[in-house]
Parts: sequence; C-alpha cells; structure tokens
Amino acid sequence: IYHQYLFFKDLKLANEVAKLDDKSRSIKIDLTKLHDKIDIPETLSFLTGKFIKRIFKDKVVFTDGSEIEYANIDYKIVKPLIWW
Repeated sequence: IYHQYLFFKDLKLANEVAKLDDKSRSIKIDLTKLHDKIDIPETLSFLTGKFIKRIFKDKVVFTDGSEIEYANIDYKIVKPLIWW
C-alpha cells in the first residue's frame, strides 16, 4: 500500500525538484525532474484553470497569453498537488 509522499521516500528528489530562489525569495518547482511520464502541460492547465494554446518542449502557453516554464514553476501553482 502506497501511503507515503514521494518526497519523503527520497529526500534527494525533494532537493532536486524544489529549489529556493534567493533572489526573488520564492520556491521554484521543476516537475521535469520528478517523473518522465507526468503530463506537465495538462497538469498545469488543470491547476490554473486555463486552456492550453500551445505546448513547447520547455514551457506551455495558455489562451490568455500567460506561460509557465516547466523548470521554473512557482510553488503556489503546484501546492495543491503536494499538500492536499
């Protein structure tokens, strides 16, 4: 039975996925290092409630013109996935 968070099972993974940005004093998440089978654009679309306009190798662009880089996601966006 899988009852543990993925981050607790491997602390190195937590260090690779979550980074503290001292310059902006924020936490940035890199979901590309979590698992290679995650549909990152679709996940970000679901979390933000926005429709996808275009998918690139390193970012997703939404129909409202906003975009999110996969390796530089603000933790506030993915917080519902981590702390539920």
